[in-house]
Amino acid sequence: MKLLFLSLSFLLFSACTIKKPSVTEYRIITNNIILKNKINGCRNKSIKIAQAFSSASLMSTNMDYILENNKTFSYSQSQWKSTPNRAISLEVLKNIRESKLFKYTQNSKTRSKSDLLLETNIEDFTQYYNDDLSISYVKIVISFTLIDIKTNNVIAADTFKVKLDTVSNDAQGGTSALNVALSSVLEQMTQWIGSTCK
Repeated sequence: MKLLFLSLSFLLFSACTIKKPSVTEYRIITNNIILKNKINGCRNKSIKIAQAFSSASLMSTNMDYILENNKTFSYSQSQWKSTPNRAISLEVLKNIRESKLFKYTQNSKTRSKSDLLLETNIEDFTQYYNDDLSISYVKIVISFTLIDIKTNNVIAADTFKVKLDTVSNDAQGGTSALNVALSSVLEQMTQWIGSTCK
């Protein structure tokens, strides 16, 4: 009797188990930036990289895409490993640090004082589709502002845009294209920020 009860209980609970489809996580990561020109940069100054500003959708791990009719959807079985806002902020910090344009490159949480502050505003970081989902491309628009911390004056500001077709019309194709496009934006940004100290 006890065995029968245990068997029935097992069948009852196993029947209630719902299998969820696995979710694939994608990372935002850029290539190492190689400066085209030898730039001395601000070797005698320190810079603090502020956390990026962005829309709320880029502060989520949901992978959104937009149809040309401006309707936004999310991939059901794909998501970001880290939010785009956080990942892009880290990539900006990494690329400025590796460029060695400054004496010190610090993140926004440091308590130490810096000479300059770099603000980042992510205006677009999205995969787009046409209405019948047959064509896909990505678009990145990021604005940067370099500020003198002592005076709060803007030293320089610029916006960089990249539009790139995807190799495949899916989350993986979108991620690959976004990573290539972001690498291009950060390369342009690094050249630009280095030129402000010539």
